[in-house]
Amino acid sequence: MKRLKFLSKLTLVGGLFWAIPGCPPQNNGNNDDGNDGRFDTPTRSSTIALTSDDRFAVVVNRETDSVAILEVRDANKNDTANLLAELAVGDEPRNVALLPDDSTAFVTNTASGTVSVIALDAENGFSVTDDIAVGTEPRGCAVTPNGTRLYVANHTNKTVSVINTDTLAVIATINLPGFPQAIAITNDGDGDDNDETVYVTEFFAETIEGGRGEAFDDGKEAFVDAFTVGNPGSLTRITLSPLANSGFTANRNIFCKQLNAAAAFDTFCPDTTIIDATNNIIDEDVQAVFPNQLHAALIRGTRLFLPSIGAQPEPPIRFNVNVQALVHVVNTANNTQNANEHLNLNNQIKLETQPSVAQETSVLTRLFSADTVAVDADAEGKNFLFVSRGGNFVMKAQLGNDGLLTLNAPNIVRFQTGNLPNGVVINSEGTRAYVNNEVNVSVSALNLQSNTVITRDIPTGTPPTPGTFDHAVLVGKLAFFSALGVPDNEIFDKPVRNINPLLSRNKMSDNSWSSCASCHPDGLADGVTWIFATGPRQTLPLDAFFAKDHPIDQRISNWNAVRGSVTDFNENSVAVQGGKGFAGDPINPGVYNHGLNSGVSDALDAQTLWVQTVRAPILPDGDNAASIAAGRDLFETNCASCHGGPKWTKSQIVWADNPGFIANPLAGGAPRDIGVDNAGNGQVRSYTSNGQTITFIEPVGTFSNQSPIEIRNNATLAAGGIGFNVPGLLGIAYHAPYFHDGSAKTLQEVLNRHTIGGVTISTLLNATQQAQLIDFLETIDGATIPFRSATDDFRDAVGG
Repeated sequence: MKRLKFLSKLTLVGGLFWAIPGCPPQNNGNNDDGNDGRFDTPTRSSTIALTSDDRFAVVVNRETDSVAILEVRDANKNDTANLLAELAVGDEPRNVALLPDDSTAFVTNTASGTVSVIALDAENGFSVTDDIAVGTEPRGCAVTPNGTRLYVANHTNKTVSVINTDTLAVIATINLPGFPQAIAITNDGDGDDNDETVYVTEFFAETIEGGRGEAFDDGKEAFVDAFTVGNPGSLTRITLSPLANSGFTANRNIFCKQLNAAAAFDTFCPDTTIIDATNNIIDEDVQAVFPNQLHAALIRGTRLFLPSIGAQPEPPIRFNVNVQALVHVVNTANNTQNANEHLNLNNQIKLETQPSVAQETSVLTRLFSADTVAVDADAEGKNFLFVSRGGNFVMKAQLGNDGLLTLNAPNIVRFQTGNLPNGVVINSEGTRAYVNNEVNVSVSALNLQSNTVITRDIPTGTPPTPGTFDHAVLVGKLAFFSALGVPDNEIFDKPVRNINPLLSRNKMSDNSWSSCASCHPDGLADGVTWIFATGPRQTLPLDAFFAKDHPIDQRISNWNAVRGSVTDFNENSVAVQGGKGFAGDPINPGVYNHGLNSGVSDALDAQTLWVQTVRAPILPDGDNAASIAAGRDLFETNCASCHGGPKWTKSQIVWADNPGFIANPLAGGAPRDIGVDNAGNGQVRSYTSNGQTITFIEPVGTFSNQSPIEIRNNATLAAGGIGFNVPGLLGIAYHAPYFHDGSAKTLQEVLNRHTIGGVTISTLLNATQQAQLIDFLETIDGATIPFRSATDDFRDAVGG
């Protein structure tokens, strides 16, 4: 298996071996009702969990590969903050689940492919007692109400492992259609787990069969898989439909040919018969939105609540019509969606009054819920908390008598948390909540009675020391994931807990609307085709932006090779997300496509450092070694020249000049190096040196100027006639759909359409060879040995 095994160790706090009091063990439900060994409410996956007496929080520290045991209330129910122990677990721990008797915690380790078993009982103290091998990239985990089974979502395996919690053995593996993420399990209150239903979210949306397809706000739908504990082979796939009205509108004048003669197509015109530009159907076109990136799941009563990062890829791309904070609801009684209960949290937040400029960095008012990644509710299912990772806050909601969730806008209650909250848990009385802060390695304690923050940062571990490389990378992660922002400078020597993104409000986006991570989860890709300035563009993962063993090996950016660094994406904060960016005020004049790639600000340099660390998804090894080996040979012969090298692409900045262009190429700036072939508007088609030429943009038969979605954000015909910048193939099996416009849904469709020398791959190879090539492609990840690329040969030839 392509995974590392990490030894567990124990950090003792204060030199003592603490143990959770409680003999006999407590019930891990919401009331101490004497039902020892059974949860009182449905269970779910989360990065933070409470013991049944509400005294101890078990917290996943993703940044330090550890799990903390934190005393949050004493025996008299007084608030406290005592870090009892920190245990080293596997690589990249994600979620934690407790047995109902509080004796054991289970932690999924994403990069290790294991589940750590942690003893919490008085006899063994706090210790890691075992590691269970599961599938690749385990994420969500949850225990059945009676504690007999642990379910683990193996994300890139598309499976769920079923673990017997007595024997700690994997007793079954359930295959799923999509990439599983979060888990929630019903609880009918009896002593039998077999009749409970397990719900597993599929992380990415999929194109609606027979629908409008990629690049449309209503072109995709999401799914949740359901099966019973006793009959896991009987799988129900529950559809989560787009919202027809997100609550936001857009002006579509320029996308109607009768109103704009320069429009390439009428594709995104709401009504081609209307010639009045002031008609509400045109200038206030209602925007749909589809659910995507389903991070969390929660059951209360007969409802399953599913927050997601909703996508609106149609043009115009503006900050308030690109991503939304959605909550979808499923009826667990019949496993169908309650479409009338779906909502967009942002549609309620917009009712708040915008604070004055003088107040905006001191209040949370009218912060939109960027990247809503977690949810919890009290036992009755009346009061909810939603976590905005990008906004650094938790927001209260209530379930009204009409059965609909409400934020009570404009009187919305928010709690400011530590940096990058990723999980929340409410105690059994509904009086306290605790939030896991990923970057700060801390927990925020909240008083839900007084609506106050008790403590924003209770340490659960130790972040890197300011001034170190690891600290700089961590600050870069904060800058990348924050929808608020960080200071432009003076952040490398500042403790990460002392960085308050609220003070940098509106730098990353307008009022916490979105972050870089909104489209790049874990630095990868959201699977969405957006209509950008150059045309329809499927989000590219950033794991191939830099070579991991040699960061100076950097890919030319975007499908059209129009950008040359992470710094260039400061324009996204300004033009797409409505923010001010991190390049100074006024913006440094050296910031433009193929402009300065470093030294503009600490914030942009830190983001660059973090992007250099983005890893590719870990993929299963594959079942047919002989076929994979044959496919590897076929790849080397037919594909490696373009898709070789450590980034699995020949695309590479091989010229030395910085900035690469004398001035902004969109304003006519020319390349500094005469060997750079500027195909127009900064597209780097090729580079020539010492009589040798390397071509980066390749026409492979994927562009058609007759396609109705080949349209720019300004309504003119999209770029792509000369071809596209070669994408990297790291984790390609994880990143469907394919091509710049997302028009290939499978790798087989790629072979059917991708041309080499004007001939499709499916014509060059017979059916057996195609299957072998696909078998190999599906295994490519960071552990796969790459090939030489045409750029490697070019550099050798010119002495580079």
